[in-house]
Amino acid sequence: MAKKIIEAYDIVYLFLKDVLALEKDKASKEAEKIKLVMTDETTNKLAKYVHKVLDLNDLNCDYDINKEKCRSCTRRTGVKI
Repeated sequence: MAKKIIEAYDIVYLFLKDVLALEKDKASKEAEKIKLVMTDETTNKLAKYVHKVLDLNDLNCDYDINKEKCRSCTRRTGVKI
């Protein structure tokens, strides 16, 4: 369960920071709130949207929060794969 909460936070944070261009601190605070109320379905759809908008489609991971497939995303880790 903890991994799913962290994963949801990561997705929401990326969306707020990189798609909506919120400042890092504000994006972090908002992501903390939002992550707890999102369903798995919403998180999965948001993750796919974020990957598309941030041009991360080459990951081709078929994101699913329950399968932990995207923890190595270059946008999340800052390390190119």
